Amino acid sequence: MHYNTQRRICKSPGCFFHFADLKLFCCALGKQRNMWYNYCNFRFFMKGFAMPAKKQSVDMTQGSISGHLIRFAVPMLIGQVFQQLYNTVDSVVVGQFVGKEALAAVGSTGNIINALIGFFSGLSMGAGVIISQSFGARDSRGVHDAVHTSLLLTLLASVVCTALGLFAAPLMLEMMDTPADVIGEAAEYLRIYFAGVAGLMFYNIGSGILRAVGDSKRPLYFLIISCICNIILDPIFIFGFGMGVKGAALATIISQAVSCGWVLAFLTGK
Repeated sequence: MHYNTQRRICKSPGCFFHFADLKLFCCALGKQRNMWYNYCNFRFFMKGFAMPAKKQSVDMTQGSISGHLIRFAVPMLIGQVFQQLYNTVDSVVVGQFVGKEALAAVGSTGNIINALIGFFSGLSMGAGVIISQSFGARDSRGVHDAVHTSLLLTLLASVVCTALGLFAAPLMLEMMDTPADVIGEAAEYLRIYFAGVAGLMFYNIGSGILRAVGDSKRPLYFLIISCICNIILDPIFIFGFGMGVKGAALATIISQAVSCGWVLAFLTGK
């Protein structure tokens, strides 16, 4: 084989590595990298934080627009109602069986909790916009990057919110003019709630990912299961363990962890 010595990269007499060889090597390396990337994306889409299979996603560009919108929006609206039920159920149970002070303590945290739910729901919708655009464009890398960025930001935000809630719960209640005779129990409820706020956050971002690919029903199913767990666990912790307001908060964060676990397990295909 003839080698053009003017195209050698190395000028050593024994070196026969040429620009043509380098080009072929780079092409081969690029193809190998693309094959590996496509394989990883295939596993990513089939098993984890993924572009679901056709039976799991909905192509909203086909069929009746109004029908798709109604079937998509109704589960979202019902889900918003169920997300408010955690605090509502806690208030009803402690109000009926613990006392007025406990009811006032749990009720005084409602505005803070609703603000958190609204904030995290908004973040998940924002992430869903980016994910759905990439999904609609069949941009696997864009979906991959958007999903992992969303999860990383959720992890960081959960750490910040947990730390903020643990240390600033009494201050937030004082800023809302919470009565002094219930602020102690209210602060305990909020601290426990913030300690498990990661479950709420990851459920919302996971639901946003599913909705981004047209699936708004499964997040609702997971949320209903979680609310049922909360209804069952509230009496166990409040009466069975005699924990009062603390028991109501523990039941709530455990139930939220259940919904978080369900949605993440579904996304990872486990």
